[in-house]
Amino acid sequence: MLEQVINSIGRFSQQLFESIISIIKVLLRSKFGLKLPLSTASSCYILGNGPSLNLSMGKHRDLLQKSELFVVNSFAVSPYFVDLKPANYIFLDQYFTAYDGKQTPIEAVKKTFEHLATDVSWPITIFMPAKSARNSFHLELKKSNPNINICYYNYVVAKGFKWVKHWLFSHNLAMPQCQNILNACIFIAINRKFKNVYLLGADHSWHEQLIVDNSNDIVITDKHFYNEKGKEIEMKSRAHDPKEYGIHKFFELISKAFYSYLVLRSYADSQGVNIFNSSEKSYIDAFERKSIPNV
Repeated sequence: MLEQVINSIGRFSQQLFESIISIIKVLLRSKFGLKLPLSTASSCYILGNGPSLNLSMGKHRDLLQKSELFVVNSFAVSPYFVDLKPANYIFLDQYFTAYDGKQTPIEAVKKTFEHLATDVSWPITIFMPAKSARNSFHLELKKSNPNINICYYNYVVAKGFKWVKHWLFSHNLAMPQCQNILNACIFIAINRKFKNVYLLGADHSWHEQLIVDNSNDIVITDKHFYNEKGKEIEMKSRAHDPKEYGIHKFFELISKAFYSYLVLRSYADSQGVNIFNSSEKSYIDAFERKSIPNV
């Protein structure tokens, strides 16, 4: 009994502390007054870049062509980009949001923006974190193509009491921690008031392509639907602190991505939004699984 009381006090104290810190971060970092455009349809489809998206495309291409779509990261390098003409494009990773049109260690980033500049002939909204609002390259991209609109959102992580988090979330002042771009994409779809959100290509199967070599380097074969053969990546080369990066850090970061889906599920429930995982293959267990033909 005493131990339960102590644990309860500990949890309350932690949530109180996290709530206070979250509010302070919002006051210091968030840009007030940012609003997301409201949905124009009851349902939307979020297309992850996992290899299983090819299976989904083979089955549901006709449906997706006439639906409200969200795409992410390097989707634009795929022929599906022009074929589907998605209305929404989400970026969060600093390799994309900080790109200046000149230097990048990732060739796919450069190609993504090249396709955005030359291929877009339909209205599309690109969602970027507010801290990238002064990126002159992004502004020039918008100026050079009248079909492109840029909408900014506050990526300021909020933790603590659920009611505090949800209030900050609903006012576009903060977000759950987004370790993966689909975390951010789902959040934006919720706040745009879509009634039903369907996930496709959300494999999240990185651990299946993971090896630790004889030098204890963490190597992953990064596979996407547009490159199923994949590309080997030495993970320490992309780490903020390569000396401290190890297998524990790899799984810690993956854990954060999966936990974020639980936070998003709770928030979606509070907003009356249904999130369905309709991926042909997926390790995400936070959302109800539902195949497209049955929706």
